[in-house]
Amino acid sequence: MDKSVEIDVDFALSYKKEQGRVLNLAWVLPRPKRDHYKGGFPLWFEEKLLRFFGIDLKDMAKDEVIQLFSGMTKYGFRVDLSKEVKPDLICDCHKLPKEWNNRWDIAICDPPYNDEYSKKLYGTGKIKYKDYISEAVRIVEPGGFICSYHWAMTPRPDGTDLIARIFVGTRTWHKPRICNIYQKHKKMKPNPSNNTQQID
Repeated sequence: MDKSVEIDVDFALSYKKEQGRVLNLAWVLPRPKRDHYKGGFPLWFEEKLLRFFGIDLKDMAKDEVIQLFSGMTKYGFRVDLSKEVKPDLICDCHKLPKEWNNRWDIAICDPPYNDEYSKKLYGTGKIKYKDYISEAVRIVEPGGFICSYHWAMTPRPDGTDLIARIFVGTRTWHKPRICNIYQKHKKMKPNPSNNTQQID
């Protein structure tokens, strides 16, 4: 690979189109962030991910990026059930406002990875991947992106294509995480029967 090539979302899309394959990247980052928030992103992950999408960090990206299960994240419009983390909206990410259809450029999902973690670490209820990821797809504009940060390669949501995986390593003896990046199909239309969207 030409070392002068910038590895960003445009490169990932071109790679998928020309090679017919998903781009796989590996980032090794410090751990943890200075706030030591349980379950938070590794140090610099947010900044590096948003730069991958070409987001200008100076304006905090609140009109472009939404962070679901935000915790102590710094950028974007932050949604969480916990008032202690001072989100922009206190809300269950399994059921977001109906008027948010096709609103955001990028949705980043970093939920508790299972029901035990949800209850033990945050005192919250069951985590339903299909429900929250469908909501993330709904609120992202056609052609926009959904980032699913997890300890597994999560299933591709309906109405999207997988374009990249970022494997995130931190310290020795710690499991890596995977940021699965999906692009919402550009041709979508409302489904009036259930207020969702379907592929045109």
